[in-house]
Amino acid sequence: MKKLVATQSYRPEIDGLRALAVLLVVSYHYFSVQGGFVGVDIFFVISGYLISHQIFASLDHHSFSLIEFYAKRIRRIFPPLLLMITVTLMAGWLLLLPTDFKSLGKHAAAGVAYVSNLLLWTESGYFDAPSGFKPFLHLWSLGIEEQFYLIWPLAMIVIFRYVRRKLTALLVLTACSFVLSLIATTQNQDAAFYMPVTRFWELAAGGVLAYCEQNNRNILSQCLGDWVSGWVKKHAFELGFLLLILVVLLVNKHSAYPGYWALMPVLGTCLILRMQPSSPLKKKILMQPVLVFIGKISYGIYLWHWPLLVLLHLTDQNSGLAKMSAFAASFALAYATYVLIEAPVRSIRVTRSSGLKFVWFGVLATLVVGATGMLFSSGMIHRTWDDKLISTIYAEPVAGCAADARIDREIDYSALQQCEKLKHPGDPVVMLLGDSHAFGLYQGLEPYLDKREINLIGLPAMYCTPISVLDKRATCAQYNQWLQDEILRVQPDLIVIFAHHLLWMDDEHYGEQLNYSKHLWNAAQRLKTLGAKQVLIVGQIPTWINSLPHNLNLNFLRKDLPVPQYTMTGVDLSSLKMDEEMRAEHLPGVQYLSLRDALCSSQGCLTSVGSQYPADLLVHDYGHLTKNGASYLAEQLIGQTIMSLVNPLVNPQVNR
Repeated sequence: MKKLVATQSYRPEIDGLRALAVLLVVSYHYFSVQGGFVGVDIFFVISGYLISHQIFASLDHHSFSLIEFYAKRIRRIFPPLLLMITVTLMAGWLLLLPTDFKSLGKHAAAGVAYVSNLLLWTESGYFDAPSGFKPFLHLWSLGIEEQFYLIWPLAMIVIFRYVRRKLTALLVLTACSFVLSLIATTQNQDAAFYMPVTRFWELAAGGVLAYCEQNNRNILSQCLGDWVSGWVKKHAFELGFLLLILVVLLVNKHSAYPGYWALMPVLGTCLILRMQPSSPLKKKILMQPVLVFIGKISYGIYLWHWPLLVLLHLTDQNSGLAKMSAFAASFALAYATYVLIEAPVRSIRVTRSSGLKFVWFGVLATLVVGATGMLFSSGMIHRTWDDKLISTIYAEPVAGCAADARIDREIDYSALQQCEKLKHPGDPVVMLLGDSHAFGLYQGLEPYLDKREINLIGLPAMYCTPISVLDKRATCAQYNQWLQDEILRVQPDLIVIFAHHLLWMDDEHYGEQLNYSKHLWNAAQRLKTLGAKQVLIVGQIPTWINSLPHNLNLNFLRKDLPVPQYTMTGVDLSSLKMDEEMRAEHLPGVQYLSLRDALCSSQGCLTSVGSQYPADLLVHDYGHLTKNGASYLAEQLIGQTIMSLVNPLVNPQVNR
């Protein structure tokens, strides 16, 4: 029993390591520390290490019970999680707008059932902008851990009972998961990030370390020799800590993660966890009382920090003071949760008889909270204040053509041919290029020009830097090269470029040497050399924080105030500055049209073109035009500008 007691003895340095992990994650979310998200990988290894120690010791003594194991996991994880989800749902009921509230309910059900990672995989990536508005996004890691807890003890029972070379079996399982992670990272990074099978190797690595410690196995000695393994053993903490520092400095949200990069935090954590007879630096750093204290409440900090931050975003509380208040509140709530919930519940002893009660509590609570979340997400529960709000869902189909140039898709060039047909042979040809913003404009511009017998060819590319053959996405570079060939063939009288310029100036796949504004102007000049007679660059449309409907609902309608036609409330000021940067460039033969000048005044920026909502809003989200908004821009601004540019080419008898 000495071995069993030793494996269960308290090690304060592990709490210190937990503290570093949670501080990295919180720093990534609150202060944009670029590689802070690797704190989750540290948690994975710690969890696999501690759980495996318990499982292996119990299996060695033939005392392992699945019921007790799952009961202890429920006792440790579920009560604080249940509290956080319940409080967040209550806050969402009072604060969130309908669409956000429905999403909250769906993700609450997934979170309490430990399948958040699977739901998030179907929606978007961890690093995508929409993820920043999901209060339960962070529960993906709990989903991974719980799925591991379901499978790992069953696999260990089989291995300990039927497999002679147990360490070899553990290494094979870990290696298979790691290889799948490498493959998935190159093929589908979201799947690699969220799928349990591509993440299990990180927790299993902790299990391998636990097995080696309990059975005095030295893998390094067999692979590297006694001298090297002895040196690594002596300096394990220093090497591990260095790996953690390096990975935080080197990786960011654009890295191919997890992949090979995840090896650094996993190996670093394993080296730090390794039992060392004496490591003064390890004691000096990880056993600091403050770090140990933070480590004890780290689970609560992880649970509370993210929903607090997202609720601020969703209610437009984006000041530095608000963020710091949420940061402090996450620690205060974590401490209260530890004292009032975690510590008392964990003091309840789990036996074979009480274990069943814990399991049934977990099952019933999951069903109740999950059903409540799904009820909220269904919209069947009605909040009276929702009746006066503008719908934030605008699913009107957009007519026209656009290339879907996502990395994992092949562009169907044949589908674009319908938008290259000329309705008015012999009359001027206008070609509309850009991204999804140009796609939205097409639905208003095409009928406007058609009435004036002007041909419009719409060939925007979604997910691509406009007119860049150096885009780092091969699909986009190929499409933009194809566009240049089409321009050379068609010889259009005018090319109109309209895009979300603000996005592309800071895009991770941007490959041009010049900054975006200069690139766009130079690209326009190059299009003239290919045969375009004139080029019109339409400037950045004023965009809205979160979305225009969100801002109007939150700041006006919910307060029983009328919708203003012009307002600065909720306007993303960086979109206005982008217009200033773009119009500072000048090249002969290239015209520039400022949407800021046309859509904004001293009163603010235009919100609507009529009184029927949401159809008469200018944009239906942060900046994509509604059909009526596109018609308004075509008739009042862009269409008139186009006509003035092609007017000398139009037969006076059809110019009307």
